[in-house]
Amino acid sequence: MDTKWLEDFVSLAETRSFSRSAQLRHVTQSAFSRRIQSLELWAGTDLIDRSSYPTTLTPAGKKLHAKALEMLQSLQAAKSEMKEDHDPKSDNHPA
Repeated sequence: MDTKWLEDFVSLAETRSFSRSAQLRHVTQSAFSRRIQSLELWAGTDLIDRSSYPTTLTPAGKKLHAKALEMLQSLQAAKSEMKEDHDPKSDNHPA
């Protein structure tokens, strides 16, 4: 799984629009839709109810949305911590 899939999914969950999310993610709508489909294949279930407009999350999609937010926040925190650990101006390193 690619973290971009999670970022795309979170965007879609928030905008409830494939076209708007594709614009925000700077990809074509068809590419965006393929990435969401790839995430659904990976998850083994539908995450989006496409029968309604605006789109809504399925129960599995709601669960994944919460987990995706946690995972993306954790990844960002880890990246920030690693950057701080290697920053020569940081207080974490002796002079």
